Amino acid sequence: MTAQTYCDRLVQDMPFLTGLGRLSEQQVDRIILQLNRYYPQILSNKDAEKFRNPKVSLRVRLCDLLGHLQRSGERDCQEFYRALYIHAQPLHSCLPSRHALRKCVSQSPGLGIFLFSPSPETALWGQACPGLLPCHRRQARQPLPAGLPHR
Repeated sequence: MTAQTYCDRLVQDMPFLTGLGRLSEQQVDRIILQLNRYYPQILSNKDAEKFRNPKVSLRVRLCDLLGHLQRSGERDCQEFYRALYIHAQPLHSCLPSRHALRKCVSQSPGLGIFLFSPSPETALWGQACPGLLPCHRRQARQPLPAGLPHR
């Protein structure tokens, strides 16, 4: 079995990421700014301006950004996933490529039970990934437990 590259994962995750309402405008802007500021070799100022242009729909800009990263190479795709984790961690946890990785790992006896066991952390997945973990979804408009940041 060959390891899945970050570029392969981006191809697999692209329909999920560009789905309606998955990433907000602010999250996409933060990802673009991180790639531009910390890794200007990945996104130049000109590229960052193009991908942040409010005159173009968010979905088109996101598709263009992901296509640009795929053409740029493995390291650029990896840095995108790092930025996605930082700025949209609940969504990052729900990526189709991550579920495929977990499924492969779950073939090991006992480890699959550990990975998929309910925990306080997974209780929030239902908010970012409706339908994926319906048994963990909280009631609509229920206040967040004390100590969790409001978004």
